[in-house]
Amino acid sequence: MRASNAASVPSRARAKVLLAALVMAVVVLFVAAGCAAIPTRGPVGKSDPVLPHSNNINVSFQQFAPVAGASPESIIRGFIESGTGISDDYQVARQYLTAGLAQSWAPDKRTLVYKNAFSVAPGADKGTYKVTFDVASTVDANGVLTPADAGTTETLDMSLAQVDGEWRIAKAPDGVVLSPSTFQALFSPVSLYFYDPSFTRGVPDVRWLAGRAPKTATAIVRAMLAGPAPYLKGAVVSAFPNGIALERDSVPVNNGIAKVGLTAQPLLATSVRQRQQMRAQLLLTLQKALSTVTDLQFLADEREVDMGGSSDVVAPMILDPAVPPTQVALSKNELVKFDGSKVSPIAALASIANLGPSAPAIAYSGNEFAFLAGGGGQVYKVSPGQVPAVAAVGTALTPPSFAPNGWLWTATGDGSGTVMAVNANPGAKETQPVVLTVPWLAGRHVTTLRVSRDGTRALVISDADGVTRVSITGIFTSGDVPKELTQPATLVDSGNPTVGVWVDESSVAVMAPAVSAPVTIQILDLALDPVPLPAIAGAQWLSAGAGVRNVHAQTSEGVFNNVGNRWEPSVKSLRQAAYAG
Repeated sequence: MRASNAASVPSRARAKVLLAALVMAVVVLFVAAGCAAIPTRGPVGKSDPVLPHSNNINVSFQQFAPVAGASPESIIRGFIESGTGISDDYQVARQYLTAGLAQSWAPDKRTLVYKNAFSVAPGADKGTYKVTFDVASTVDANGVLTPADAGTTETLDMSLAQVDGEWRIAKAPDGVVLSPSTFQALFSPVSLYFYDPSFTRGVPDVRWLAGRAPKTATAIVRAMLAGPAPYLKGAVVSAFPNGIALERDSVPVNNGIAKVGLTAQPLLATSVRQRQQMRAQLLLTLQKALSTVTDLQFLADEREVDMGGSSDVVAPMILDPAVPPTQVALSKNELVKFDGSKVSPIAALASIANLGPSAPAIAYSGNEFAFLAGGGGQVYKVSPGQVPAVAAVGTALTPPSFAPNGWLWTATGDGSGTVMAVNANPGAKETQPVVLTVPWLAGRHVTTLRVSRDGTRALVISDADGVTRVSITGIFTSGDVPKELTQPATLVDSGNPTVGVWVDESSVAVMAPAVSAPVTIQILDLALDPVPLPAIAGAQWLSAGAGVRNVHAQTSEGVFNNVGNRWEPSVKSLRQAAYAG
């Protein structure tokens, strides 16, 4: 298989919601009529493979076996069109292959989602053909979806041979090729949950999995055992030991109980506590994805393993940790607190008006604060009874962000790829910043860096040559000390945003500020298309508490609350209000 570059900057050409709805309606009509074969001759429209949907309905696509006398091109097209046969392990698609290839072909190794249409053309050698198409995204064997760069193409090389006088495919790459509408009908986003390094919080890892409920349970367990997605490796941990695997490629669910048979030796080598953590991690994931699962059992050699007694049960994962309801803001160049209804001074806090503060931040404890000064070249930290102190120095620093563990983060906007983190906890012995050089940020102008509420990830917004990228990166630490930001996953956005905040465990709000023009705040998620909020004129800043209903836009006139499909004024006297984080 020959692939071109499939980096993580997605195409900005997105399907409109109406088009997505019409495409789905057409799919449903075909299913109801019993003829849900997907045509590939001619354009299928520009829809994105990551359209928001909940694939709870079992969708069946009819596949058509090869007909006598079919040409090589027809055989190739029929094979690709039969890539919807998930329910019976692609039995029809295998009929287009020679006996040897039908046995070895692995359709679940990779899923390629194409745009528009694909072409089939003869290759340089006799009996060879090339299938070429524009790539929208790829999904690997564990369900990790990667959007493709605009203009990315791929060519699949196939060879055909005659079997009993009929053309059959003798050589083809593993994997299937799907149109966007077919992909969204067959695949659903599922959040696997891994632990933060403290084994306290649960961190979602979005995967795209296919098939009906029994197959989905198996796919979930298989993906979890393979470990976190690349951008989360080193940032999160799994209770499952390395090398453990399903004893059989099946996870039956009987009377609500998922029977998870694992390879005996690594399973029995774990402690009771580790098994309890494994159970908590997997059960939460299965229950959030499948309504049919109420409990699970681990089996070794078909026998239940010892899970200890009631005293051995571990606490459930903490999901989507609550953000404190009080914001910090600027009023007359001083830090104040805002609880949603009243503005209060911060007792015993030194004046900072002479420093020209901007972009304030508040720690989760509610007692430590930070802000930009010096025209964006300095981050100060301050707490009641203490003199403001410089925490970090750099060029065009991003607004400071507190992690849940009390560390304070910022990044330079000079293209150097420099990120700094400071232990801002009271009494910290080492207060010099830890300086990270992030290779994937080199040459990019960073405008936002916000640490997630579970402390394992960061939202990073950057631009290069006028093109914005909204990224989620994992935070690799040693103890509490940051060591690295992982190669990121990219969120699909529109409008070149520069400002962003976390909204919940998997969503962020982003926007491109304007002095007076209408601004649309977008809610972005690894599993969804951008969701626009109502436009608001002159939005220059935003903050978010728990959930979309707690997103606040800020203009020169004050703070506005998101209420349904409109923005209502909240308070006029504040500037740049911010929640913890």
